[in-house]
Amino acid sequence: MTLKQIEYFLKVCELKQISECSEHFGISQSAMSIAIKNLEKSLGGNLFDRKGKSIIINERGKAFLNSITPIYNRVLEIQRNMRNASMYDIFIASSQNIGNYLLPWLLSDLIKNSPDTNLNVKIQNTEEIIQCIKNNVCDIGLVEDDIIDKDVTFTKICKDELIIVTGNKELEGKTFNVEEIAKKDWIIREKGSGTRNILFKNLPKNTHLNIVLELSSTEAIKRSVRNNDLFTCLPKFALKCELGNGLYEVKLKDVSFTRNLYLAHAKDKDKNSRFMDITESLLNKIKTRYDELTL
Repeated sequence: MTLKQIEYFLKVCELKQISECSEHFGISQSAMSIAIKNLEKSLGGNLFDRKGKSIIINERGKAFLNSITPIYNRVLEIQRNMRNASMYDIFIASSQNIGNYLLPWLLSDLIKNSPDTNLNVKIQNTEEIIQCIKNNVCDIGLVEDDIIDKDVTFTKICKDELIIVTGNKELEGKTFNVEEIAKKDWIIREKGSGTRNILFKNLPKNTHLNIVLELSSTEAIKRSVRNNDLFTCLPKFALKCELGNGLYEVKLKDVSFTRNLYLAHAKDKDKNSRFMDITESLLNKIKTRYDELTL
């Protein structure tokens, strides 16, 4: 069944004459008849009763007409919208911390300012997002790691700081050396997480943390560490509510954890005006929200 066959069928129902329909579309009567026959064959039975030169829609045809008309009209509407560039779907894949602590405050503004844009957002870790971009599954990625990939363009959003926190209030503000803190009990993010990657990139080589648990959720890590003698490393912007209230920052001698947050997309992405407007809005609004959470 093709769209053209459906179009022919609807016109035959309207004009009730093969000859008039073929003239309307500028094709021969035999071509029109063959198209209708092929449609009937694909649907497993006749849609019209034929009496001499007359063609009369039957009960099967009426049922098909009632079912297909709204679908066909919707297809025409989609075609018109696409031609007028008034319909635009965009899929954003966001790393967990950006997606949970920065992005939610921006989405309502994006929806309000782009009423003809359908936004789809999925939370994934950084490695998964890069693969989605390279496989053309998502349009925009929001990631938390310094990555080099020849197929992906990265635009810096802002610089980010990660800090080490513990649930033990008595240790608040204390400075540890690497050997001391490595022996503590740690809960960290799963492999593939940008947060985890930055932690190990900045620790001295051959540092072996005493990892007691790996979790894929920042919220789960915070709740597990809070008010317990456990340690973790998380972005400061994700700790605004808990810092000093169940989670307490400690220092690591001669080691800091910094990175950049990035907006990413495929290098060969069609950067039309709608896409560029959305990316610019995301860059500005995420930076603004980040500053609000870290100042």
